[in-house]
Amino acid sequence: MTTPQQQFLELLRSGLWGKAADTTLFQKGVDWKAVLRIATEQTVQIIVADGIETLPEELWPPKEIMLKLMMIRIKTQQLHNLLNSTLNQIVEALNAENLPSVLLKGQGVAQNYRKPESRSCGDIDIYIGRKNFAKGCDIIRNLNKEEQTYTPESEQHLHLELNGVVIEVHKIASEINQRSKAGDFEKWTNEATISHLDTFYENQGTRINLPEPTFNAFFILYHAIRHMFSEGIGYRQICDWAMFLHKNHQRINTEELKKKLKEYRLTAIWREFGILAHKVIGLPKEEIPLYPEKDESGITEELTRHIFISGNFGKYDTFRRDPNEKNYLKRKWRSFRFQSSRLFKLFFLFPTFTLTYGWGWFTNSMKLFIRHS
Repeated sequence: MTTPQQQFLELLRSGLWGKAADTTLFQKGVDWKAVLRIATEQTVQIIVADGIETLPEELWPPKEIMLKLMMIRIKTQQLHNLLNSTLNQIVEALNAENLPSVLLKGQGVAQNYRKPESRSCGDIDIYIGRKNFAKGCDIIRNLNKEEQTYTPESEQHLHLELNGVVIEVHKIASEINQRSKAGDFEKWTNEATISHLDTFYENQGTRINLPEPTFNAFFILYHAIRHMFSEGIGYRQICDWAMFLHKNHQRINTEELKKKLKEYRLTAIWREFGILAHKVIGLPKEEIPLYPEKDESGITEELTRHIFISGNFGKYDTFRRDPNEKNYLKRKWRSFRFQSSRLFKLFFLFPTFTLTYGWGWFTNSMKLFIRHS
């Protein structure tokens, strides 16, 4: 691990937990541009800024960097305010039509942070379920009086826009690589969301429903893992899961979780990411359900390397895509090479899940290729 990476992680831990950063890592000089570049790639700039503020002022970055961080903090707070007001608008419109909804990830996950406003935010994922999906989409679409375009419906969700915010209206919470388990997962989702509306938080006077904690612990990690296998993940996704466990570990049904992890072939992944969350992020092991008695796995360093290389959702993996390539077949061939290479590397970390995910990815890719050829 490079010195800027070590310094980044120290500031990240400090910002997350509110503890003073270890000054010895910063007394021999800091390449602040490198540290802040990593924070940007991992989408945790403000959490790192919170960590910087625990250092003595003589160890702070130059004034121009502190001013830049201040501007990012202001913009992040403005986006939080916009998402919160837009979320209320959506939920109240659905409530008026007696349509229950549950918030996935996003602003709901932010509530687990020491400073929710320090978490970088993006869109709103609202789960309605299959039964009320069409009606819910119409209600949300009609909130925007201006003419708009929207992404056609996929199996998972519909993309809309409101107040400049991307809204993903979910029919299902997530696709499942094991096709035979898709129905079971959708049933579990409904039981933990639409049929279970006693987990919530108050957002400026509006009740926002959240998934049941055991399901959410599984879902937050599963969502991150799917991105890791398809694109890549950053430390923001790891922090989301870690902070959720920090706040909710006592509400998680360990036996049910153990059963679901085995059923969806995630036992090894849960174990290794638990070790990562403890050793790298600083989450206490007693707050991680099913934490292994022996945590010398040998792959924590390799997982860390994957995260640093890919950044937030793989956007900083330079091989992943060429924005200048116009030819469809060449784009697909590049994508195929990237994905194959990624799965080959991940196979040595998580062979069982990689085989399951890889087969689902390959068959879907072939269907899409044939359809567009």
